[in-house]
Amino acid sequence: MQIRVTLFGGARVVAGKPTIDLSFDMQHVTLAQVIDSIIARYPRARPYLLDAAGSLPPHIRVLINQARPQPDATLSTAIHDGDEVALLIAVAGG
Repeated sequence: MQIRVTLFGGARVVAGKPTIDLSFDMQHVTLAQVIDSIIARYPRARPYLLDAAGSLPPHIRVLINQARPQPDATLSTAIHDGDEVALLIAVAGG
């Protein structure tokens, strides 16, 4: 299966590019497996994608195919062949 991940913030800087194409030998994977694959390629991206406990930090917003899943995505959210995942950084301000 093939998926495309769009990165923002520090993860994009560490990866050196805005998008990453990932391949898996399964019909679906979890968001955790996607993030683990990114970290395997770009170890310095870990603190931008996971907190110290290995969970999604509260400031990360996940879009799947340009939509925010309801309920919000977790590390166990299923990602399917052809999905596009965006890992956004939520910012506050006014």
